[in-house]
Amino acid sequence: MFSGLTPTSRQRRFCEGFLFFPIKHLRKYGHFIFRQYGGHAGVKSLLDMKLGALDFNTRYAESIQQCITEEAAPKALRVLDKMEAAYARMQAAGAPVTGVYQDFNELFIHYYREVMVYHNVVLRNLKEELKPVLKPKITDGTTAVAGYDHIHKVAKLVKEFLIQSKTILTLLDDFVEKENNFPAAYSHKEIVLLVNDIRQLYFTQKDLVQLLKSWARDKDIHGLQTYYN
Repeated sequence: MFSGLTPTSRQRRFCEGFLFFPIKHLRKYGHFIFRQYGGHAGVKSLLDMKLGALDFNTRYAESIQQCITEEAAPKALRVLDKMEAAYARMQAAGAPVTGVYQDFNELFIHYYREVMVYHNVVLRNLKEELKPVLKPKITDGTTAVAGYDHIHKVAKLVKEFLIQSKTILTLLDDFVEKENNFPAAYSHKEIVLLVNDIRQLYFTQKDLVQLLKSWARDKDIHGLQTYYN
């Protein structure tokens, strides 16, 4: 019924740190090692309820994958489309851009490139790197889940894009409030729609950062628990 470790190795793992093995006749089920005192104790059903909670790597990977597929990637693409259309009209106008308008256009172009990298590189690579975590390997009757080793690094990277979104939002909000300061190539309605899309992207980026930070925190806690156990 129970496969995997031999009784001796089960005892060694369960009683690690002891000079003797105070608990014998241990059984293994999934991630758990336990002692069953009755023939119909219902331990297997109880542990089935806990298996999903223990596998936090897959749970976070699924949440992040869903966030990217349903929220982050579509919103980034929508921002890119609107910025491309606006920039094309600016180029078609052909009017010289100087002063504050030049600063606006330079920041506009810079942010477009940042969102392009965020969408085409960061999000796509993150989705690819999560695939092994989303496909647990079955070994010896147990589930071995691949961890994601550089969560902190990715969270920091996404947070940098978050700062870029906040910067462009501050600038665009100022232009919305002072409609007469718009560069000629942009309309008030166009800027308002773009601001709304960037703001939605900004909040999705915040959600993604929070998911990554929570995953990193739980991974650190799990590492400490494994060490102390």
